[in-house]
Amino acid sequence: MIAEHSQLGCLAGCLSRNRRRRVYRGETKRVVIVGGGFAAVHMCEELAKQPHDIKITMICPNDHLDIAWASPRAIARPETANRNVIPFHKIFERSKYAASMVTHVHDTVAWVTETHVETAMSCEKYEYDVLVIGTGATYAEGSEAKRLKSNHTSMSGKDRVKELRELAARVAGAKGVMVVGAGPTGIELAAELGAAYPRVPIKLVTNKYEIGAGMPKPVKAALQQSFASRPNVTVVAGERGSVLDAKRHECDVVFMCAGMEPNTSFLGGGSLKASLDAKGFVKTGPTGRVLGFPNVFALGDCAKTYATDGSGMEMMSERYRREHDTEKFARRVCASNVLRCIAGEALVDKAAKERRWWHAVGTAGAAGGGEGSYVYPGAVMSLSPSDSVGYVQGSVARGWYMAARKRKDLWRMRLSKKLTGHDGPHYT
Repeated sequence: MIAEHSQLGCLAGCLSRNRRRRVYRGETKRVVIVGGGFAAVHMCEELAKQPHDIKITMICPNDHLDIAWASPRAIARPETANRNVIPFHKIFERSKYAASMVTHVHDTVAWVTETHVETAMSCEKYEYDVLVIGTGATYAEGSEAKRLKSNHTSMSGKDRVKELRELAARVAGAKGVMVVGAGPTGIELAAELGAAYPRVPIKLVTNKYEIGAGMPKPVKAALQQSFASRPNVTVVAGERGSVLDAKRHECDVVFMCAGMEPNTSFLGGGSLKASLDAKGFVKTGPTGRVLGFPNVFALGDCAKTYATDGSGMEMMSERYRREHDTEKFARRVCASNVLRCIAGEALVDKAAKERRWWHAVGTAGAAGGGEGSYVYPGAVMSLSPSDSVGYVQGSVARGWYMAARKRKDLWRMRLSKKLTGHDGPHYT
């Protein structure tokens, strides 16, 4: 069962609703978490905050958390690459009960059934009462974009730092760099590399008619102005680029920053095959539970959530990220519902109120839009350590102010401080 324990003693009577934490007590249950990205780590960290009668096994080939969104900065400024990596053991040392509750298995998953998972290298079987899938997504094979996320390319934190610095050396010595895809990742990568390596020609290839297509007009204008000021960066619009086009563009380093694929191939041949959609995303409801599987949850970039009206949205999509907070979803929704699932209680969609608020803001701020129209709520895209473009509800700002908002190190030190108590770096 789940009991509520007060944290503030005599003040609990006044603040009981906000100050009580749910603690599962009963027969020891087994929770297996597949993946080692932010979603999986937040889940482990949240569950290990209280002395639940559960045993958590996190299966991930890496020994570190990779700050993937800062990879463009790490390649542009390789001396800061060691700030992209945070060791798992230092994160879990901060959780009071993690040492007795969490076991990290350095392996990948080869097979999943409705009762257990089987690892690829050690061929061990891990039975579960609740399974959580948080394996994320990555760019397709065939280009250096695969290395923007560690996923399965690095096994240790030191190797990851070395990989990023070797990639930076390749870019610095390249005769040309081609970045395919003008989404936020492609834009940030081309801008960061263009500022850091002024002698290296950078080509940003997009199948859209212009850079920033689909983004609000103020953001689009600011981005176009920024790229126009970089003589070594050329925007090639209206072309669907590929690795095969590198020679024609005189580029020997290619980043295919388009078409991310969920890391769910290990589910394709097992009992959970029915949980995947046509693109390989795991289908979940708003509570985080996988559709059709009562004791399986999924979150992060590998999942696609479906609302009660049947509409679906990939968790990696820009719109989902603007309407939801991935960390809050892992902590407030998924972790809470895992405990409810173990205790046999009904699941709760705690994100509903926050999600409705975002929709209300988007609709109210729609200039000239009809009912139900959607407004891009806001974003900050880094163009260099001293320049960023930010957009919040109709207002655009650029320059040092927005760069300061996103921090010159892209929040890496602050995140490390939050997770480990030390601002890093943790590797040399």
